[in-house]
Amino acid sequence: MILEKLNVAGNDMVNVPAEEKILLDLGVAQADVAGLIAQAKHAQLEAQCQHARSFAYQSQSDGLAFDYLAAQAEFGEQSTQAEAMKAAWLGARKSIKAHYPKP
Repeated sequence: MILEKLNVAGNDMVNVPAEEKILLDLGVAQADVAGLIAQAKHAQLEAQCQHARSFAYQSQSDGLAFDYLAAQAEFGEQSTQAEAMKAAWLGARKSIKAHYPKP
């Protein structure tokens, strides 16, 4: 895990490993170490969730969005075909969000 930005005693640091020993060696107060590690874990979980969602959108719902747009162009916005494709696309997005909830 990495802390993207860290300021210790007026010194700005980037990409600092979120490990207790390293943080203490850098001069971080013992009382702040657990919070910084928790912050790094949360950031890592968010990044993993975003990556998983992005991949799922690309592989499962983006094609349905194009099908919806094509149905709108071919049959009209209010057509049953366009409405069916819209429902399928939004259903896929909802399923992805449920499968990969944000932390």
